[in-house]
Amino acid sequence: MGLHTPSAPAVRTASRGVLLGQRGVSQGAVLALSDILSGVLCIGFTNLVLRFFGKVSINWETILIWLGVWLFWRFYQGLYPGYGKSPQTELRLHTVSTVQVLLVQLAAVLAFDRLAIGVGGVVIAWLLILLLALLVRYGVRSLLIRAGNFGRPVSIIGAGQTASLLIAHLQANPAYGLIPLAAYDDNPVLQGTLLHGVPIRGSIEQALTDPLTEQALISIPSARAETQQKLVNSVYAAFPVTWVVPDLFGIPNQGLLPHNIGSIATLEVRNNLRSRRSKMVKRTMDLLASVLGTLVISPILLAIAIAIKVDSPGPAVYRARRLGRDGKLFDCFKFRSMHRDAEAKLQEVLSTDPQLKAEFEATHKLKDDPRVTRVGNLLRKTSLDEFPQLFNVIVGEMSLVGPRPIVEAEVVKYGEIYTAYKQVRPGMTGYWQANGRSDTSYSERVGMDSFYVTNWTPWLDLVILIQTVRVVLMGKGAY
Repeated sequence: MGLHTPSAPAVRTASRGVLLGQRGVSQGAVLALSDILSGVLCIGFTNLVLRFFGKVSINWETILIWLGVWLFWRFYQGLYPGYGKSPQTELRLHTVSTVQVLLVQLAAVLAFDRLAIGVGGVVIAWLLILLLALLVRYGVRSLLIRAGNFGRPVSIIGAGQTASLLIAHLQANPAYGLIPLAAYDDNPVLQGTLLHGVPIRGSIEQALTDPLTEQALISIPSARAETQQKLVNSVYAAFPVTWVVPDLFGIPNQGLLPHNIGSIATLEVRNNLRSRRSKMVKRTMDLLASVLGTLVISPILLAIAIAIKVDSPGPAVYRARRLGRDGKLFDCFKFRSMHRDAEAKLQEVLSTDPQLKAEFEATHKLKDDPRVTRVGNLLRKTSLDEFPQLFNVIVGEMSLVGPRPIVEAEVVKYGEIYTAYKQVRPGMTGYWQANGRSDTSYSERVGMDSFYVTNWTPWLDLVILIQTVRVVLMGKGAY
């Protein structure tokens, strides 16, 4: 790429900063109102619970003050409107802000009982807000996105491979609130073309002299340090908001924390896999959710087992040998979704149909699999066939969330990534299941497993669980 460092424009686009603020305020106000609505509904429900048990009702004046504190704290954390925050970051900020206000109010209950509504009311109200406010926020934002009224346009500086990845991800995940409007590059071959539908309008100089957006995203990580410095300073002078993609590909990014030593910028790279606290939280979540979940859905498990036995001969549950943590083999439980003579059927089909054989060799799956029974087809589409793995989670062989459990023959396809892969337990669901499932290519699945292992946090697990519920309900990519 024939990159040159443009000079900064003489006049900074201050008016665009005003537009940026106005757009952010209006969208942030809608999300803040949704939080207020959630809070009022939760307080009203808490009042009903307190009255039912003969307790003192909530003092609306007091609780509204605490709601104001909560809204201010969320505003300080950047949740209104929350552009550019990953799902796990947003979930973390939502949870932390709500729990912090809960703890502060509980302290007020103990210190000044007249300022609060009682311990029971406080806990009920804020736990309800913790759950409802998140769901309402997701719903309101989804409506804003569908109406084309969420996010701000961004200009992409650089139109190479990195820009292509950025644009594709932002378009596939509009909840980030960053809308690629235009791209710029000094390579004349690229100018006038489209990158995932985004026009490459011209040179970088044009982006600075006639900026179309309030935010710029510099995506030229391979530029030399001196060139990068001049470019960043020039773009920074022309746009109110500037983001820079650093040359840190392959490095875990969920644990990056910025620091400075004097005038030198540094990044801390945290290894969450080494955190005993995080691993303890993960195991606790696994045990609580799997034990309680098994008890709650036990009638469903029994009904599925009966349906399988009625539909075709053979056991209701089968064991599949899979690789677990530290490369140890274990029996992965699943509801049987195939005929008893599945392997013979597979070999017969593969030997007579080269196209299906190529599909199976590429993905280890078949979209129209002749081995699958009628009940099995339903189980796969709804992912109900995975439920027996709750027992694997309880005994510590699997986790609720983790990389995809694989067979020994697949290790060669993971290559060097397998070293990191085997550091964690495989999961009932995972990053790839929540982001495409069987519609993804095998190499994409490996990349998603690698991302999960190197960027794992308990917050990422919670996001994946939420996304999995959505994907399963939609029946997307399952076969």
